[in-house]
Amino acid sequence: MEKIVFLCDKQSPRIGQLHNILVNDYDVLLTYDKNEIMSLLEKSFDDLSVIIIDNPSSKKYINDVLAYIKNRNNYMFSLPVLVLTDLENMDSDDKYLHNPVVDIIFFNDTEEIAVRRIENAVTLANSTSFDAFSEMLTVLPSLIYLKDRRGRYAFMSQKMHHLYSNVESVRGKTDLEVRKDKHNAQLAMESDQEIIRTGVGKNYIIKEEDETGVEYLQVIKEPLKKNGDVYGIIAIINNVTEEELLRQELREKSITDQLTGLYNRAYFEELTHWEGKDLKFPITIISADCDGLKQINDVYGHAAGDQYICFARDALKNALPENAVVFRMGGDEFLAVVSETDEEEAQKLVNKVNKSINKYKNKDFALSLSVGSHTIKGRGASIENGVKLSDKEMYKVKKERKEKIK
Repeated sequence: MEKIVFLCDKQSPRIGQLHNILVNDYDVLLTYDKNEIMSLLEKSFDDLSVIIIDNPSSKKYINDVLAYIKNRNNYMFSLPVLVLTDLENMDSDDKYLHNPVVDIIFFNDTEEIAVRRIENAVTLANSTSFDAFSEMLTVLPSLIYLKDRRGRYAFMSQKMHHLYSNVESVRGKTDLEVRKDKHNAQLAMESDQEIIRTGVGKNYIIKEEDETGVEYLQVIKEPLKKNGDVYGIIAIINNVTEEELLRQELREKSITDQLTGLYNRAYFEELTHWEGKDLKFPITIISADCDGLKQINDVYGHAAGDQYICFARDALKNALPENAVVFRMGGDEFLAVVSETDEEEAQKLVNKVNKSINKYKNKDFALSLSVGSHTIKGRGASIENGVKLSDKEMYKVKKERKEKIK
């Protein structure tokens, strides 16, 4: 049962009447002087629901009591005060109607009105104003916002530096009106409209880049519903830059050959599935294989062999165009995928690689590389078959080279 403190004079004629009104719904504690009320407040402040002060203008110590309550009140918990007065003392008592006094009860109020005023005071104290709640949210590292069903901001807990500097308030504005990155702004609005349409939330990461650097933000959005209809969106944005950069670093290590820095076989298999990819045909596969790597390793050691492999990497990377994706498939085997390259262009690229090979040498050995290619004209052909035919051409070159040496 909620506790009410009734501060009054022992001889007050109102004690009995008010007690009879409240006793069925509240635990009423009667206090009669400053020491008693202050002791009670210090011991049980958080356990009380409301304080009713009878005729405050007649109590010299009342300002001390009200000041103590005001200082103890905060956003999370407030103890409301009501004044009990009558027509004779109303003019002097209603001067106390300011924080923490929230309302006045008149001696001749009916039981229903008196109880309602107390309930309203308790409800008000238990609720937090939107502005106060907004101020609390600013201490969080995350950003929280609300939007209406048209994608307009209703609230943002703190200002992002990704907004225009001259935006004082986002309320009533769309992402396109307030965000610097128009591409991300458009994507955000499209995402919002899909949530409004489907009633299903979203969770994704975006990249924001400006003069301060690069940030990765996790956006979690959920629809706000009433009677089954979506009337808005609530969202939280977390800065996950550190986690995302670590994830990218681990991802890069998992798909990269440690020695050459080229992509590895695992990434080749992931990258070259036709389905679901926006590939631009014709696509040329270029196969390359180091000649004589075993001999280099046997004569000069594996460190020299590693250098030999890196010579092959450099020859391919420097001779092939920027859109070529080069892989070390394992050992001394290399593969390159070059989109929008027909058979004629493919042969020119192979010739360019062959001409550049002589540049890569040291005092002990020079690079020798066998290169072949095959062009895939459309989705009808498989990547596996394209690699086989490219390898076939490469091994043909290697065989001819060996026969010449003999």
